[in-house]
Amino acid sequence: MKHTSRFFTVGITLLLTLLCVFTGGCAHYPETPQLEQVGTGGYRLANMTRTDQSDELLVVLAISGGGMRAAALGYGVLEELRRTEVMVNGEKRRLLDEVDVISAVSGGSLPATYYGLRGEKMFDEFEERVLSRNLERELALRIITPTNWFRMPSGTFGKSDLFAELYDDTVFDHATFSDLQQASGPFVIINGTDVTTGARFSYTQEYFDAICGDLSGVTLGRAIATSTSLPPLLTPITLENRGGTCGRKAPDWMTDAEAAISESETPGRALLRARALKSYEDPNRPYVHIFDGGLSENLGLSEVLRAFELLKVEPDVTVLPALRQARKVVVISVNALRFPEVNWDRSPGPPDTDILTDQMWSIPVDRISFDAIEQVQEKLVAWQADAPSGAPSRRGYLAQVTFDSLQDPAERLYFKQVKTSLTLPAEQVERLREVAGRLLREAPAFQRLLSDL
Repeated sequence: MKHTSRFFTVGITLLLTLLCVFTGGCAHYPETPQLEQVGTGGYRLANMTRTDQSDELLVVLAISGGGMRAAALGYGVLEELRRTEVMVNGEKRRLLDEVDVISAVSGGSLPATYYGLRGEKMFDEFEERVLSRNLERELALRIITPTNWFRMPSGTFGKSDLFAELYDDTVFDHATFSDLQQASGPFVIINGTDVTTGARFSYTQEYFDAICGDLSGVTLGRAIATSTSLPPLLTPITLENRGGTCGRKAPDWMTDAEAAISESETPGRALLRARALKSYEDPNRPYVHIFDGGLSENLGLSEVLRAFELLKVEPDVTVLPALRQARKVVVISVNALRFPEVNWDRSPGPPDTDILTDQMWSIPVDRISFDAIEQVQEKLVAWQADAPSGAPSRRGYLAQVTFDSLQDPAERLYFKQVKTSLTLPAEQVERLREVAGRLLREAPAFQRLLSDL
């Protein structure tokens, strides 16, 4: 009788499990780890240390979105920095070893994160594990897998959650931000966009403090799936929001931004950012939905601009501590933006709906990117001019890796026609890697840097 009862219980449990799976009721994205109390630990730039680096040289690499085109271009720049040797503190060093921060968006987050986690091993693994794969086909195969038919309609599990699993299973081996911090590589910033506010949301502990989440337990695959989740093909990634429950205190710059509105007719960037962060304390926002980082700023330069702004109003801020003591600041912008040849202006009729839909996305994204480049250049010029009296002079360098710098019209056209997708032919990948190194070597600001060093 006891055996019969046990078998009956096991059978009911199995039946309920099968019903749960096949109705999609149990399908749910991973829970966002809760942060009980805000502290100084976690994945923050202030907690990152790299040995033997020069305090006087700060190198920031920003890699744009653009699918596998951006991933290959960013990887080619990392290869070139690895080949480039400079004199630092009287010793010959690779410029790659002097990179302090990598800020990346969408496809650019793949090489950025892989290098931050795996370091030198990247140059043996990345081509096989990322560049030579057809990630789009692999995602499609996961979508049509029978067990996932019932997970997808659950409402709490979408295509981007599948993509996160794909990245975790096959690229990053389920590594978390705790693993990334322990790797002691450059500080990697993976950027997304808040669906509600339109503001940038970056995978750093400062942003997770706002939602009272513990970033250390979040997987890298989930962060990259966030940054690459471009609608309508992919769904946003959802995070639980417990903002206001972990004792977070608004930093001085947020208070100052709120106070400044009384003296201005229009809110500035700092105030808009402050309001976006404060919105996470709203109890009516128990969830936050984040999608492609390129929709708020596609070059990954926003955090660079933010660091310069905070340096001006809060000299002791720890957002980018190396910026206070650096004498040379190098910003390398890897821009995979392309302008393919179009023919609709040859027709008296307007472009069709699909073209207009694509342009509605690309026009604002591209214009914001151009504006970000100009702002960084202006910040560097101002930073140079603000050197304290009697202190060593400052030098700023903005090196751009962009297809617009190519002199050969045919070559420029070739790269501007490379599609934005997560799979590319091997020949295109090789050409992107080669042109990335060449464009960096030929960038005037990069040549000035090498001469000065």
